[in-house]
Amino acid sequence: MWRRGRLKRFRKIINTLVKYGFGQLIHDLGIEELTKHLPYPLYRKTVKRAELSKAQRLRMAIEELGPTFVKFGQLLSTRTDILPNDYIKELRRLQDQVQPFSGSQAKNVVEKELNYSLDLIFDYFDETPLAAASIGQVHKAVLPGGKTVVVKIQRPNIKRTIEQDLGILEEIASLLDKYTTVGRFNHFSNILSEFKRIILMELNYHQEARNAEKLKKNFINDESIIIPSIYWNYTTQRVLTMEYIQGVILNNSDALREGNFDKRSIVEKLTRAYLKQILEDGFFHGDPHPGNIGVIPGEKIFFLDFGVTGSLSDEQRHIFVRLLVGFITGDREQVLASIVNLGVITDKTDKNELKWELGRLQEYYYALPLKEIQVGQLLYELMEISYRQQIRFPAEFTILAKTFFTLEGLVSELEPDFSIAEILEPFGKEFLRGELSRNKIKGRFLKYLLSYNRLIEIFPEYLSAILEKGALNNVRIKIEAVDIDKVLLRFNNMVNRLSFSIVLASIIIGLCFLVNSTEVRLFKAFPIAEIGLILAAAMGFWWLWAILRSGRL
Repeated sequence: MWRRGRLKRFRKIINTLVKYGFGQLIHDLGIEELTKHLPYPLYRKTVKRAELSKAQRLRMAIEELGPTFVKFGQLLSTRTDILPNDYIKELRRLQDQVQPFSGSQAKNVVEKELNYSLDLIFDYFDETPLAAASIGQVHKAVLPGGKTVVVKIQRPNIKRTIEQDLGILEEIASLLDKYTTVGRFNHFSNILSEFKRIILMELNYHQEARNAEKLKKNFINDESIIIPSIYWNYTTQRVLTMEYIQGVILNNSDALREGNFDKRSIVEKLTRAYLKQILEDGFFHGDPHPGNIGVIPGEKIFFLDFGVTGSLSDEQRHIFVRLLVGFITGDREQVLASIVNLGVITDKTDKNELKWELGRLQEYYYALPLKEIQVGQLLYELMEISYRQQIRFPAEFTILAKTFFTLEGLVSELEPDFSIAEILEPFGKEFLRGELSRNKIKGRFLKYLLSYNRLIEIFPEYLSAILEKGALNNVRIKIEAVDIDKVLLRFNNMVNRLSFSIVLASIIIGLCFLVNSTEVRLFKAFPIAEIGLILAAAMGFWWLWAILRSGRL
C-alpha cells in the first residue's frame, strides 16, 4: 500500500492532468480505478482550452507538476520517434522556472550539512540567491581569508519529492507499456530507467564536483576556457561550494552588448570547446543552455552547473566522427556502417529500408549549404529513423543529441550566421587524421595487446581442460534450433492434411467402383455407394473450407 504522502502526490498529479484536459488518458489507462481509493476527492475543473493546443496544455501541466516532470519532459523532447513535432517543440520550451526558497531555509541546509554555524563557515553569506533552479539555488559567500565563492544548495526535501515522483512515474510507465500500443512499442519503462539514472546523478553534488574537476583537468592547457575550482571542505552531497567567477552570463544580452564582447569569437571558442570535449576527451558538459555559460573580458568562456555530463568511449567517438563526416561529405556507406556500429541491431531491423531512409535523409542534407546544417536536428532525425528500425542507441547518445541541439540554439541566438557544421568538418577530418597517425595506431595496438594478455595466459589451461574432457567422453555439444516447435507443428499439420487427402481420395475412388458394380450389394434396396459418395463429398468440402479459413491455401 502507498503511504499517505505518496497518495497526496498521486492525487495532485491526477488532478493536474484532469485540469489540463487529459482525463480521457487517465480513464484509458485504468488509473481512474485507483483514484476511487484516495482519501481526497478529485479536482474536476479544467482550464479554458479553446485557444490552447494539446501540446501546449501538456507543457503547462508538466511545468505545474514540478522538477521531476519538467526534467522528464525535457528528456522526452529528444525522442522524436515517440511524440509528434508539435509536442516536441513545446517540450523543448520547458525550463526550470521556479521560485527560490527562503534564505533561512538555505542557511539551515548548509549548517546541517557542514555541521557548523553559518557564521563560523563563512565571513559573509548573501541570503538572496543569484539564481534558482528546480533542484537547487546558488548563493554568493565569502570564505575566511577573503575568497569569494558561490554555494549551490539543494532544495529542502527535493530528494524525497523526486523519489516519490519517480515511483509514481514507474507505475504510469508500466501501465502505458501494458495497455497502449505506443507503450508496447517504445518501452516507457526503459526510458524512465535512463531518466532515473540521470536525475539521481544530479541530486548528488559530490558527483557534480567530480565532473567539474574532470573538465578542469581536460582544459588545463587552454587559457580560453575556465572551469571553477571546487572547495571540497565546504562540499557535501547537498551543498557544493566552488570558485566565484565575475563575468557575464550568456543569457544577459544587454550586458554582452554593453561590454562590447565579440560574439563571433565567443561562439567559435564555445564550439571548439564542445568539439574538443566530445571528439577528443570523450567527456562533455551536457547542459549548454545560456544560463550555464558565461564570458569574461578577452572572450574567455567559463562553465557553470556540472550536474549533467556525458561520456563516450574511444570507439564511440571514432564512429561518431565518421558518421558526421560521412553526412557532410555525402558518403552513404560510411553513414550506414557508423549507424550499425554505434547502435544495437535487432532481428526486426530491415537493413535495406534503413539504407534507403538514411540515403533520403543524406540527400536532403547534402543539398544544403554547410552553414544551414543543424547538427542537433540531424542527430534527432537519425535517432528517429533508427528507433523506427528497432536500433537501440546507448543512453549517452540521447544526451549528446540534446547537447548539440541546445548548443546550436545558443549559438544561433548569439550569432545567427554562424554554423557549427562549418567548424565540424575540418575538425572532424583532423581528428580522423590524428586517429590514423602512427602513434595512435601504435597506442591502440598496445592497448589491445594488453587487454588480450590475460586471454593468452589462460588459453593453454582451458584448452588442456577441454581436450582432457573430450578424451574421457565428458564433452557434450548442445544444438538448439530457434522456433523448432513452431516448425514441427506446421510440418505435423501438413502431414495430417496430406494423409487425410490420400484417405479421402481412396474412399471416393473405391465408392466409384462400387457404384459401377452390380454384384456388390449388402442390401438390394439400400444405395450404400451413393450415400458414401455424398458423405465423402461433404468431407471434402469441409476439408477445403477448413484450409480456406486458416488462410494457408
